[in-house]
Amino acid sequence: MTLELKLDFYPAPNPNRTGVLVLPGGGYEYISMENEGLEPAQWLNERNLDAWVLSYTVADKSNPSPIFPSPQCEALEAVRCIRTLGRVDRLGIWGFSAGGHLAAVTATDPDAALDFAILAYPVISMAAGTTHEGSRRNLIGDHCEAGGDAEIAMCAERRVSESTPPTFLFHTANDGAVPVQNTLGFAVAMARYARPFEILVLPDGPHGVGLALDDERLGWTGELERWLKGTAPSA
Repeated sequence: MTLELKLDFYPAPNPNRTGVLVLPGGGYEYISMENEGLEPAQWLNERNLDAWVLSYTVADKSNPSPIFPSPQCEALEAVRCIRTLGRVDRLGIWGFSAGGHLAAVTATDPDAALDFAILAYPVISMAAGTTHEGSRRNLIGDHCEAGGDAEIAMCAERRVSESTPPTFLFHTANDGAVPVQNTLGFAVAMARYARPFEILVLPDGPHGVGLALDDERLGWTGELERWLKGTAPSA
């Protein structure tokens, strides 16, 4: 069955055959399009990378919680659709917050066979005390028991394996919405399987900073660009 996707394409002016699927955040309740979708797409285009931004299913009146597994199916279908276009030889994924959770779940799915992943202040775990409660509620529902099948399946740190692609992780240490333990847990899992990763944790900053391009204190894309040049050499 082919899913109907809202997948917007932002072509690079001088494409280098590397592309990125961008997944904005929003707690699986809305899509934070401007600073976590459009701005990253422009940043990628300026570096000759094609970008696609997916508006995945979120919990609302027409799609009540729990929405699992719709976003996960849509992200995998988006990967498949992008590859059928034949524009890219290397494909990565970039997610923010709840979109970072969706990106992490997709990147750890061997069927996606992604080349790299970027996770910005991501929700990683669905376990109480670590997760973002709103994202958990919207995705798997209030009635999902702790340690239940859906919770375990959606704990991205449990999904890391020998096939997980190189990953760049960004967080702030005192993020008040999504605890930094999410990023740290994913990094530990990557180390356990000897997968390449870089982790950048800034000491202070709020959740949802986006790219922070005009903020000298919170700017992080310079390090991301350096990492991309080593991980996706055409970037």
